[in-house]
Amino acid sequence: EPTAEPTAEPTAEPTKLPIPMPTVAPGNPSKMPSSYPTPEPSSDPTVVPSSVPTSMPSALPTPAPEAGVLVTTPDWHTVSEESGKQTSSFEISLTAEPLDTVYVNFTSLGNTAMDPAWVKFTFGNYDTPQTVTVSGIDDSIDQGPWYKDHIDVNFTSADECKEGTRDLPCGQYVAYNGFDGTNSADGKSLRMDVNVTDDDTAGVQVTTTHVNTTFDNYGDALGEDMYGIRLTSEPRYDVTLSLSTDGRFSYTDVPSVTFTADDWYTVQYVTVTSSAATGRRPVCQDSLTREPAKYKQKCAELTGRKDVISHAFTSSDPFYTDATNSVQDVKIYSTVFYDPVLPPFLSTAKFTTLLNGVLVTFDKDTVQPGGAGSFECVSVLNLTVTKKTLGTDWIGDGALCSWLSASSLKVTFGMGPTVIPDDILHLKDGVVQSSNAYASLFAMNQSITILGPDKPTVPTVTFNAPQAIGVCDDLTLDASASQGSGGRDMTFNYTVKCSNADACANVTAVLDEANKVNGGTGTHTVTIPASVISKGLKMEFKLTASNFLGEMTSRTTSVEKLGYPAPNVAIQGGNPRETTYSEELVLRADASLPEMKCVADSLSNAKMTYVWTELTGQYTGSLSTTNPRILRIAKNQLLATKSYEFQCFVALTSNTENNNTASVVVDVTQQPVTAKIAGGKERASGTDQALVLDAGDSVDPDDMSDEWSYVWSCVNKTDGTVCKDTTGGQLQIQPNTTNALARVPAGKLYTGTYEFSVFVKKDDRNDTTSTTVVITAGAPPVVSIGTLSEDKYNPIADSYLRLAGSATSSGSIVSTEWTQVGSSVTGAFISGSDMRATGVVQLDALTAGVTYTFMLTAKDTFGESSYSTVEVVMNEAPSSGGLSITPSHGYVFETDFSFLSENWVDEDLPLSYKFVYTVGYEGSWTPVADAQASASYDALLPQGLVEDNYTLTGMTVVYDYYDSYSSATDTTRVLPVKYSTAQLANISAALTTEALELGDPEASMQIMGATHKSLSGGSSDERRKLTSSSEEAALRSALLETLQDTYAMSDITQANVDSMMSTLDGIVNAPNDLTTATAMDSLLFAQKLLVVSVDNEIGISATGTGYTGTALSKLLLSSMFNASDVTSVTSVSAENVTETLRYLSMAQLDGAYAGIGYTVSSSLIHSSSTREEAQYLGGDSKGVPGSNAKVSFPSNFSHAAKLKVSGTTYVDTRVVTLGTDIYTAYDGYGSTVASNMYGSSTYNTDLNSAVTQVEVMDEDGNVFDVGGLDPAAPIYVTMQATEPIDTNFSAWKMEKVCYSDGQVIEMDCPLGTQTYTCDSSLGGVDGSYFLDFTCPGVVPTCMWWSEGEGEWAHEGCSVVNYTSTNVTCACTHLTDFVLGKNVSAAAVDISFTSSPTSLPTPLPSPLPTSLPTAIPTALPTAAPSPAPTPQPTAVPTSQPTA
Repeated sequence: EPTAEPTAEPTAEPTKLPIPMPTVAPGNPSKMPSSYPTPEPSSDPTVVPSSVPTSMPSALPTPAPEAGVLVTTPDWHTVSEESGKQTSSFEISLTAEPLDTVYVNFTSLGNTAMDPAWVKFTFGNYDTPQTVTVSGIDDSIDQGPWYKDHIDVNFTSADECKEGTRDLPCGQYVAYNGFDGTNSADGKSLRMDVNVTDDDTAGVQVTTTHVNTTFDNYGDALGEDMYGIRLTSEPRYDVTLSLSTDGRFSYTDVPSVTFTADDWYTVQYVTVTSSAATGRRPVCQDSLTREPAKYKQKCAELTGRKDVISHAFTSSDPFYTDATNSVQDVKIYSTVFYDPVLPPFLSTAKFTTLLNGVLVTFDKDTVQPGGAGSFECVSVLNLTVTKKTLGTDWIGDGALCSWLSASSLKVTFGMGPTVIPDDILHLKDGVVQSSNAYASLFAMNQSITILGPDKPTVPTVTFNAPQAIGVCDDLTLDASASQGSGGRDMTFNYTVKCSNADACANVTAVLDEANKVNGGTGTHTVTIPASVISKGLKMEFKLTASNFLGEMTSRTTSVEKLGYPAPNVAIQGGNPRETTYSEELVLRADASLPEMKCVADSLSNAKMTYVWTELTGQYTGSLSTTNPRILRIAKNQLLATKSYEFQCFVALTSNTENNNTASVVVDVTQQPVTAKIAGGKERASGTDQALVLDAGDSVDPDDMSDEWSYVWSCVNKTDGTVCKDTTGGQLQIQPNTTNALARVPAGKLYTGTYEFSVFVKKDDRNDTTSTTVVITAGAPPVVSIGTLSEDKYNPIADSYLRLAGSATSSGSIVSTEWTQVGSSVTGAFISGSDMRATGVVQLDALTAGVTYTFMLTAKDTFGESSYSTVEVVMNEAPSSGGLSITPSHGYVFETDFSFLSENWVDEDLPLSYKFVYTVGYEGSWTPVADAQASASYDALLPQGLVEDNYTLTGMTVVYDYYDSYSSATDTTRVLPVKYSTAQLANISAALTTEALELGDPEASMQIMGATHKSLSGGSSDERRKLTSSSEEAALRSALLETLQDTYAMSDITQANVDSMMSTLDGIVNAPNDLTTATAMDSLLFAQKLLVVSVDNEIGISATGTGYTGTALSKLLLSSMFNASDVTSVTSVSAENVTETLRYLSMAQLDGAYAGIGYTVSSSLIHSSSTREEAQYLGGDSKGVPGSNAKVSFPSNFSHAAKLKVSGTTYVDTRVVTLGTDIYTAYDGYGSTVASNMYGSSTYNTDLNSAVTQVEVMDEDGNVFDVGGLDPAAPIYVTMQATEPIDTNFSAWKMEKVCYSDGQVIEMDCPLGTQTYTCDSSLGGVDGSYFLDFTCPGVVPTCMWWSEGEGEWAHEGCSVVNYTSTNVTCACTHLTDFVLGKNVSAAAVDISFTSSPTSLPTPLPSPLPTSLPTAIPTALPTAAPSPAPTPQPTAVPTSQPTA
């Protein structure tokens, strides 16, 4: 609507908004935007007519003029794109005075610019010519040498005229808006033609026309180069340049580059590399040779390489085609960098002395393809080439390779190798490379003849045969443990001499047949039937064994056939056999009842008596045994150089006259002395320090009483001369050369490298060793490493080596670090120990057969550093052997299965053999017997599982003198026999009784294993379960009693503990079938086994640990933790569980070093046991497997907990979780049960986690009483909730308003409806108030077991934080912890001012907003607008108005 105020007065010339310029025709867009904006409609009102009449018209009217335009212009405007180079111009004016201001603007097709872009004519200047300059618009597009444009002239005017404002009537002026006439000068169109000279040229620029590349001797790329490409003009369409090279050596990183209108000017770079094609490496293939002298690194293909990169266009732009454009080629100059060394060449390939491998050497160090450790030989050898006997299996099944050094490769044969001397070994091409950093060439086309060993192994025959046999017994001669086979079958030839030549014929015939088997190579084991041996016949058997190289040896043994039945007895191992003063002697007698089939008598019972004696009288120590078949003589009991003869007398207990004996001569060989120098193999010292050399750690393993003597010497390693001191004289080692401790005073040696040697002598034994000392200026830290206790170490799992180092300085030591020198092995040290003075090496990270150097470096506060090194020799495990089990199938309780481990090779004899099995194909291994000297063993095995076709997998574990081991497996099938529970109980009792009476606890354990597998194995459907579970409970109780009897007859060894734990696990594997008494006795038996393991310092194997964990988990589900008599049963059993787990931890950590830990993970028990030095305890977390539970100790825990031990004392930490199933009744045991393993709690809570036990103890299992810690630095115990915890706290909060007294408000809380009754006395003036209500909720509580109170308590432990699954508690003491569940009380807060809550905002005011006023806006006045001013408005600007 019109406003109440008058409009502004118009000016003399109404303001004109910019005149719109005509749009450019489609397809010819203007490159230059119009500088004149499109006008908006004028807001000025129409002029009010004057009340004064106009003048009288003339009698003769003046004719109206015609509009016209005068343009002075050339026919063609010729301009250039290049700025300022060539322009043109024209003049323009009007021929008639316009009605109004006329705007003339000029447009083109976009290639021409006019200056000015528009002109203005008024009645004052309309006939004055205005000059317009024409120029080309510079673009980037090549459009040819020149191209056309034109200029259009466009007129815009308001064509308005106000009478009385001009000199003449408006009719005498001309309208020019939209004028489209011609040029008044020549009558032609006003459009002017323009020729534009183009300054753009389509093309391609390259930044360089040549690049330089390099490649190595092998043909791989080394140095790359690059060049850039861009276009010289903007393309109308995308331009793609394809790149190609004309040679085989050079390549670009991209096949093409593409330019667009947006990036045509941006340089795109192409990377050029040179290398040979994969199939042509090495490049100089014609020069490949097996002889280094004839090898040629250079060839024509490598030299003078010049390739060319050419470019081809692809574009729809006509100016960017191959026909219209071209690109310079880029030349590639390729230079080869020749290797500084030739590739490695095979030097030798030779059988090892033991014949179980080939040692391959190269003429230089290699990169050791295959890496550290053992690897499959296919990585480095060509196993598909055949030559003579070589086939793909020529190195045997399971063969492995390993690098003993950078230039020495060991091929260790697997089972059944076929390679022989003079066969050809072929190296794999393109794998073995020099270790030189600049080497590129690989060993190619190389092979070598395998030589025989320098000194081949000679077989050693080991007979296992009785010295006498009963009248009805067959005679078995077993030489399966013979050595020297090189990992393949030997040739065996038996002969015999008899006291009665005629009686020998039948025996000879049996031996002759045995010698013919296996293609005439014979057999190591021969059985001669009793029927062919005459009574009283004395036989001397000779066995000649030869290996595949023809090396042979013979051994004889004598056997007499008695004239009456007698027990069979033979002592395993050779006779005579060797041992040493420093090792335990174990003699095992194989014994069995006599056969009675050829006599009329029968045996009244099976019990036998064993008596061990020493026949020479030189041994006066104990001959008592636990296992009557095994005599153990502790180390350091048999004196070196002495010979002893031990005899085992075996008799029927019921008739001791029915007896037999076996004896063995034991020669105690003298061991060499070993010279050792403390401090390290190489170390640094300073010119300002005294050098102390100590050979006091030299070892006499025989501990002979003779005195040591020492002779010290020194050589300057720089020139090999005798060491001289700083005076020029010969260095004097003080106090004299005969002491173990030698000293070189400070200032006596110049800087340099010296080798100090000591010659040690004791009786007629001697040894020499040396240490290298690098003397540096000043007084660096003194770094020392203790001597090692063993000659070799085993690279096997869970084996560690403690390197005891020390560092001292006149200042302080600020850092120590262990590193491994000279090999690529990583992860050798357990985490953290590499930064301590004493480091712990994980031996399984190292390679068998390799000698490693470890260095300890120390730095002090003065910035000085020093070092010491130690060498560690890694042992090689037995190799190349295998296992066979016969028969291929049999029946449980009815078939004896024979294990035969043969053809194993090792240099560290004697070997011992352990046999184990697992049901199925994988799982926990159960020993059938302890490690023994015999390579064969007969065992009773349990039934297999129906889903595995009743398969059992057997394994032989073969140990050498240093206990390094290897294994091999075979399978057999053990089928079930259908027994009722009563039948199973009877046969088990009969067989175990017989085994124990025969003094064979290992057979007893085998029978028990077969029994519990039949009772509850996966094939139970194959056995008729005809009786109730009470009979099974009785059978399990009987098995436990038998296990107790077997334990009493068993030696305490790891294998026997494993076997007994396996049997116990089988007995308790059905907790529902255990009486409470059986369960309690089983727990105590497990504890007893662990106690004796700790007391005998044998530790526990991973297998034994696994069986212990599963057995205890099952016992936690038994009735002893669900019994009604909580006080007498459950609490005591809980204490026994804790004690048992404590001993399990002690057994796991037996002999462990700081930083080492072990775990247990079973269904209900998860534990972690770690050992650490007290000074490093704290500041970290210790978790358990299979759970989120963990414990975090505060820093400097040893001090905070007042352990009162030295910083280097070992402290063991045990963290255990016990599954929550133990807190609820197990099905079938009544309704009155304990709520947890300890008993009921008076604290109102439900338990919601596993029990977490945390203990800190010393090496002997003495638990530290940890309590009273600073609450500011507590122990944090994180436990995993059994049931999720509600953390949706927003659902617990309710906000309400109480309006009146007695109003009842209901809250819909997560745990149920809660009510609140309003009380107006709590309210304000009107009795209302706001209510913040917190619902009850389930919250966790931290609880601990109070021994004093006998219940779970909560004071002293508080919740720090929790999630839905985990709760962290802060506690000031150690004990057993558990999470409780409690319900928090409802809480109410009232207020009179609502806090920012989710309540709605207050209601709006009931008053309406103000009504609109009734007064209308002012109407416009009737007065006209003021007269225009006499001055025109300014010329419009080239910019639009705001």
